[in-house]
Amino acid sequence: MAVVPLLVGWSAHDCILQEPPVTSLRDADIRQPLAQLAAREYPGAQVLHEVGLEYGLVRVDVATISPECPHAFEVKADADTLRRLPVQEMAYSAVFDRCTLVAGERHLERGQALVPAWWGVVLVRAEDGGVVLEEVRPAQDNPAPGPGATLRLMWRPEMLALLEASGAARGVRSASKGRLLARLIEALPPAELRARVRQVVSARGDWRLT
Repeated sequence: MAVVPLLVGWSAHDCILQEPPVTSLRDADIRQPLAQLAAREYPGAQVLHEVGLEYGLVRVDVATISPECPHAFEVKADADTLRRLPVQEMAYSAVFDRCTLVAGERHLERGQALVPAWWGVVLVRAEDGGVVLEEVRPAQDNPAPGPGATLRLMWRPEMLALLEASGAARGVRSASKGRLLARLIEALPPAELRARVRQVVSARGDWRLT
């Protein structure tokens, strides 16, 4: 399988060759090529499939987790529907620094209208037996990330360790994850809190990697 970097300077003719030839794209046809290219865009980042948000109610198709810029990719192949996209958009936008919709031609126009202007949009299609990923608009930085939602990426022991390091763990060492979350929001400024969360989740050694 030949992989051509696409996430910087995307081209309509850059593609990943696959066997057997691809004629009609499904979600499964797109995810692995997308993950490989995301890894090239973010060297050293963890590239994950099915990252759960909102206690597992929403799952990110492909995500890169790094201290610099966690990036979520939502795949909508032509065989998919856009029914859940508004809910997914809200959950992704609360947590990730950048987000990108990867859509087939059937969903491109409507999907682009359903996500914010700062989301990236990528057209995916089958061409010459391969998968072509073409940038329609680049992803920009999230203008209003939610610190509370971002914290839900952390596990309870990680939250408690961060509170201990910040000198704010007194009285909540046996508390629920929800109380730890609230204390962290009180204890640290939003920008610092998000930066610390990115560092913690990026350092995990037991994420389910692709």
